Amino acid sequence: MTTLKDVAKRGGVSAKTVSRVVNRDPMVSDETRAAILRLVDELGYIPNDAARQMRTQNSRTVGFLTDVIATTPYSVDIVRGVQEELRAEGRTMLIANSGGMEEHEAEYWRMFRAQRAAGALYATMFHRAVDINAVEFTSPVVLVNCFDRRHRFAAVLPDDFTGGYTQAKHLLDMGHRRIGLVSVNPILRAEGLRRKGIDKAHGEARLELDDKLVRPGMVGNIGAERLVAYEAALELLKGKKRPTAIICGHDQIALQVMSAAAELGLRVPDDLSIIGYDDQHTITEALRPALTTVALPYYEMGRTATLLLNDLIAGRETPQQPVLVACPLVIRQSCRPPK
Repeated sequence: MTTLKDVAKRGGVSAKTVSRVVNRDPMVSDETRAAILRLVDELGYIPNDAARQMRTQNSRTVGFLTDVIATTPYSVDIVRGVQEELRAEGRTMLIANSGGMEEHEAEYWRMFRAQRAAGALYATMFHRAVDINAVEFTSPVVLVNCFDRRHRFAAVLPDDFTGGYTQAKHLLDMGHRRIGLVSVNPILRAEGLRRKGIDKAHGEARLELDDKLVRPGMVGNIGAERLVAYEAALELLKGKKRPTAIICGHDQIALQVMSAAAELGLRVPDDLSIIGYDDQHTITEALRPALTTVALPYYEMGRTATLLLNDLIAGRETPQQPVLVACPLVIRQSCRPPK
């Protein structure tokens, strides 16, 4: 096995110089760094991270604890955003998926501490409050897509208020005045924030969202929800004064609404405009017409949270309030001005 001394001997430098390069010492010249790194690759030298951490008490590892994100295809972009920022900082990620089980979470916090993780990220599948029990983990923690009830940790959240506002404003700017809403589960915090945004956009247009045109597209307890968007859309579209456009709580709901419209012989977007939320590409780009939606910025949330964590690890100041990440409008073909 190649050792640090082998690299130093081949490069004609001291072992200390090789160590400084491997440990990313900024005082090493670019020319020397490049030459040593070429030798590291050529000789297949692998630094002993465990030994280095014991000497310096400075781990290059960051823990990443999730509920079900690691097994959910469209939100795995959070993981990708975290990983790319950690790589830029020369850090590695130790990922654990708790499945939402508190006893598993406690075990993983202990594991992060045993591995001397420099910090940790905690991410959830949907925007919600959490009670983090990480008393055994004393390094910095940043929350992603969730916030601590006692405001003990930095947090990064999607701007759901502005996301709902964006959905409604897009339709109102097109001239729609009778707009329906098939929402996500009303017990979710995101739904309350989005509804406030929708109401703000209507208020700016001197209108009110008609509550008779509002239906939940998901019902039941979290984790045991039922999708009822198809039935909800049929009720709205069979009415005497049906909406000319429908705002959907997420893209799966939009798919159900589009199916209900087809069942009634309504054409999208000629007879009915539909706008979704999330930007799940397996739905939004597969539908015909392709679905206009507001994107949940999973990748950007992962990046932003990792930048916050890097600041905390370095002892720099971070915002006291949760950082909100914009949910951008993605225009496709499912919306048009009303006839």
